[in-house]
Amino acid sequence: MAPSPLAADDLQPLLDEVSRFCSAEMALITIRPEMPASAEEISKLSQSAFEFGILPGDDQEPGVALWEQPDDVNAITFSIDALKQIASVNAGIALAWHRNALARFLAQAIGFHLTEAQQAPLAVSAISTGHHGLARGSLARWLHQRASDCDQSMLADWLDRNTHKTTVTAPPQWQDLIWPVWHKGIMSWQLLNRREVAVAPCRPQHGLDELDTWQVSASPEAGAVIKATPQQVSSMLILDALGLLAIAAGINQHGEALARAFASLRRQGGRIINQHSAVQTMLATIQQAQWEAEMTLNGLTRPLPGLSLKDLLMARQQLHPKLCLAANLVMQVHGGIGYMQDCGPEKLLRDQNMLRLQSGGIREIPLFIHAWGRYR
Repeated sequence: MAPSPLAADDLQPLLDEVSRFCSAEMALITIRPEMPASAEEISKLSQSAFEFGILPGDDQEPGVALWEQPDDVNAITFSIDALKQIASVNAGIALAWHRNALARFLAQAIGFHLTEAQQAPLAVSAISTGHHGLARGSLARWLHQRASDCDQSMLADWLDRNTHKTTVTAPPQWQDLIWPVWHKGIMSWQLLNRREVAVAPCRPQHGLDELDTWQVSASPEAGAVIKATPQQVSSMLILDALGLLAIAAGINQHGEALARAFASLRRQGGRIINQHSAVQTMLATIQQAQWEAEMTLNGLTRPLPGLSLKDLLMARQQLHPKLCLAANLVMQVHGGIGYMQDCGPEKLLRDQNMLRLQSGGIREIPLFIHAWGRYR
């Protein structure tokens, strides 16, 4: 059944409902930054989001959930703005929901038929990249169907899920994964159940406390495997980058609100600290980072066929460092890290740092952009 496009008049009322959901449901279990929400609490919340329509539902009844209609401009606007709102309350939950929705989008686009159990909230997650980085320039050349023998070797190593362990950050209740894999000399999609992979838990990470991290490896013959097309891979990377940027903007939105509220109350040297030029400079830098993020996301709010992977990756490279700096400045406005462990601003900083490292990170983006620019 083809979904009905989201009417422009319905967009803001839906986002208002998401805002109310975040305030009424999410805030109850995430209000204490030093106490991450438990797996049980996240499961119940995700079930509520599933019933509410934020998370994708039955494949036979498509709606306007996250990434469910990326070819519709109003629906993709809903996904971006909803992720920002969710991330402004809790980035870990936002990332889990983003990757669950991305996996559901991929399954439909690729042709994987998910069971009823696999369609449950948080049952399936997506990994968009290989074991490290972005395969330098080889991925860009493959997407343009210009991959050389050296590029094929690079991609074969990058997507060798058997030899190399892949880092998976997800809620503990995940059961299935969709990721690209190198299979019989070509890039393919692989849908795996948790029982079909080797899973080694990692120590608690720097941030995203609500999620766990594993090192995962699997045989290329395991699970279901379907040949990948450049368009499918590009679409996955575009939506993943768009989601990460929206979540990062949501984190900074929360941080800016905390910093401004604190600076309007805290006194130092006989004055409220927002009257000190140093604090004003920090607040302005935080605001500027948010403005740049909002302007960039507004410019990227287009139907999926009209989006360029190059633009999304360039946006990640430019914005993530600025948003990490802004999160650090939120901490500085509050007095610095020294005595602020496990507080709201400190958690936002850790989450923002972790988000920068997701999906290959940003260090190899210049190599990708250079290779991409030779063909466009």
